[in-house]
Amino acid sequence: MIFVVMKQLWKYYLVFFVCVSCEFFNGSIVTEETIVAQEKQSIDLDTVDEFPSFSSCDQLEKEAQKNCFFQTLTNHIYERLSQNELIVSKAIHDTIQVELQIDSLGIIKVFNIQKEAFTAKQLPSLDSLIYASIDSLPKASPANKRGIPVVTKFMLPIILNVQE
Repeated sequence: MIFVVMKQLWKYYLVFFVCVSCEFFNGSIVTEETIVAQEKQSIDLDTVDEFPSFSSCDQLEKEAQKNCFFQTLTNHIYERLSQNELIVSKAIHDTIQVELQIDSLGIIKVFNIQKEAFTAKQLPSLDSLIYASIDSLPKASPANKRGIPVVTKFMLPIILNVQE
């Protein structure tokens, strides 16, 4: 009788030992919040995977596509500004900083224009010319981060040399 009781107790000890020593029960459970937090830390928010692009630049490699985009943008603005005759009383040598934003739909908008007060006084219509040249740009493909279209902002310097 004692032997039967010991045999049954031995089974309970064995089951208890297996349950207590099993790694499955000691393992930590990773929560969804932890995974999301780790993923957020691994994402570099200062860069994009694909730069904004015009349709004429889409077939190029990443760096060449970026250069093509900025060259197309610069050429377009230069052509539009050179169509206007800018008359000034004193020569102007200024670098105008145009802050542009491309939204997630690819629409380019002027966010801010920084220039010297002397330039603003000599060329009061310059802002409207810049706005008009940006508005006449073709729609661009937006920048992408992990396959998702994102808003991007950048500064475009315009070197202005106007003689009397």
